[in-house]
Amino acid sequence: MSKLKKQSEVVTGFDYEILDSEQRIVVQQRTGEIKERLRRSAQDIWEIGQKLADVRSRLKHGQFETWLKAEFGWSRRTAYNFINVYETLAERANFAQIDIATSALYLLAAPSTPQNVREEFLQRAHEGQTITHKSIRQVIESEKSKSVSAPASFEPQQSLTSKPEIVTIIPKQVVKAETPASEVNVAKATSVSLVVVNPDEIHSGWFLLEKQHFLFCGDTASPQFIERIPFATLAIAITSDDWDHDWLVERAKSVIIFPESDLKEQLIEQLIKMFSASGNIVIFPWLPSRDMIEIAHQLNRRVFAGDPSFDRCRQAIAQSRLKSEPLDYP
Repeated sequence: MSKLKKQSEVVTGFDYEILDSEQRIVVQQRTGEIKERLRRSAQDIWEIGQKLADVRSRLKHGQFETWLKAEFGWSRRTAYNFINVYETLAERANFAQIDIATSALYLLAAPSTPQNVREEFLQRAHEGQTITHKSIRQVIESEKSKSVSAPASFEPQQSLTSKPEIVTIIPKQVVKAETPASEVNVAKATSVSLVVVNPDEIHSGWFLLEKQHFLFCGDTASPQFIERIPFATLAIAITSDDWDHDWLVERAKSVIIFPESDLKEQLIEQLIKMFSASGNIVIFPWLPSRDMIEIAHQLNRRVFAGDPSFDRCRQAIAQSRLKSEPLDYP
């Protein structure tokens, strides 16, 4: 038995013999009906994610979110629950034989869920076990606790999963060695074409600024961005959108979240100085202020930044006055 199986909650079979014959027949029938619907739900979610991903690929930047709200009243986060299932579980698209709750399926496909946990629970599901959100969450928390060190000197003011309404500081209670910028995955492509570009020519994809900062123009909740982000000292998330960046807790020692309405002059500089040191990596998954990269550069921090808005990316590059080069991958 694997370690994950030992850690997770053991659920024994229900004893139907304690019911009278009439109750037993009805309850067993309802059990079968529910499991059948769970299977169909899992298949439907995967197929909806596939169709959403297809529509996303056909629309220009900004049109996808507009289409979601107009047709379904959905936020981007809702859509990515479906898309993550399709993209993350693409090789396991046959859900006909598994019993898994919708919330559990979304959690399995979330970018922040460790791959070993995902594989273990999918295997167990295919072996006939019923998978719940609670059982997955328990194992994820147990996996995290293995690497937890002494508590930080301050406590979080609110949970990361709640909508950011005030400045929220979340200490990452594990210390890892930061990866030098030259060794980060985003710079490890086998073929990289470096051409200096004008900020007005910035479109989608990764860009290297002054050979030390990395900027992604596109969806920072997508695997394209998440999978290339190294462990950092600090992440500053300033957003007016739905919060769909829980993965930041796994990538930064301290995470600071607040809405754009709370962004004040000099606040970025103060936070960077307070929670990081010279040479540290800082993550900006949004760029509501055009001078964020410029400030971090002047403070000798290394930046991994991104924004879904191409205009914001262009403004940040222009404001930084740093040489920008596209990173093209085969």
